[in-house]
Amino acid sequence: MTGQEHGKSSIVYEYPRAEGEAYYPVPRGENAEIYKQYKALADASEGVYFVGRLGTYRYYNMDQCVGQALVTFEEIVSHQLERGRQ
Repeated sequence: MTGQEHGKSSIVYEYPRAEGEAYYPVPRGENAEIYKQYKALADASEGVYFVGRLGTYRYYNMDQCVGQALVTFEEIVSHQLERGRQ
């Protein structure tokens, strides 16, 4: 998924259940409003980043989640390097 090479493999299974915490956003108006509040708090706080399904309140395939996390990481590193040069 990330282009890394390794001599072993990992297999992960997800089993959806009616109970417990959802691992993807549940599209309801009240949930969208709660997300907006958290997003506003995060935007006002330095060093807080939301990524992934629950972090952005969107459904993504796993490759998209990993891609988003890697892009966010690169943005964070780039931002820190820029601040270090000032």
